[in-house]
Amino acid sequence: MESTRRKFIKDSSLGMMLIALHPEFCFTFNQDNASKVKPFQFDFIKNIRLLTSASLEVMKEFYVGKLGLEVDNEKDSEVTFVAGVSTITFVKIDPVMGNPWYHFAFNIPENKILKARTWQLQRTTLILTPQRLRDTRFPDDVRHFRNWNAHSVFFWDPAGNLLEYIARHDLKNGAEGEFITRDILNVSEIGFVVDDQEKEAHDIHNNLGIEVYPKTSNFWWAMGNENGLLLCLPKRVWGEKPGAQKRFNVFETETTIAGHGYKKYNFSSFPYQIYMEKG
Repeated sequence: MESTRRKFIKDSSLGMMLIALHPEFCFTFNQDNASKVKPFQFDFIKNIRLLTSASLEVMKEFYVGKLGLEVDNEKDSEVTFVAGVSTITFVKIDPVMGNPWYHFAFNIPENKILKARTWQLQRTTLILTPQRLRDTRFPDDVRHFRNWNAHSVFFWDPAGNLLEYIARHDLKNGAEGEFITRDILNVSEIGFVVDDQEKEAHDIHNNLGIEVYPKTSNFWWAMGNENGLLLCLPKRVWGEKPGAQKRFNVFETETTIAGHGYKKYNFSSFPYQIYMEKG
């Protein structure tokens, strides 16, 4: 299993190298050719590449020391962690350039939200849930996303990133035993902070063919499926507790997804890139 995962990560890196060396495999779509893109649900998120002003040693202490993830690659200015079949790369920047923070989530077995809660509470505090998202069957730090048939818990990393374990019950991926690092299955969400959620979501659809989630949704902002979602988030304050509120802002973000071909999409007004590789 370990050798298979290592091979997958290496194959992902080779795919990105292929794009760099052979740009003819990489396409940027626009509205004129949107009709040529067939709707589909991409397979999963391979990698997210994020900025951080936090010390990489501090990040390693958290992601390796507390969450138990492995380091896949490390350089002077960046470090990459393995999270199931996904990877997370943090690129160090000078704090004078700002303090970037992002929201991303990990899929976990759909039957382990309470076990994941207990496991994480031994490592960090959890963020309380607004009343409207509570489920009376669960503690107050478990969120119930009824439209997604999912429960989750939220917590912070040392750089101020908003992390989430989410148990998506429609995946039917339950597992036996206590929650352990291996139950962090993949990066299942990455947020892109935008001015107009619906416009940017429609642009993702028109350029890459990715469908709205869930398919019955009247408001477009989550694109993909239970295995991977690209979220168009508003520039709003997150958190309801005074003194613990943060405002979502725009920071450079790169995401690589497993799909049905080699493509690239640049957001028109934001420093975000989505790379698609064959899954």
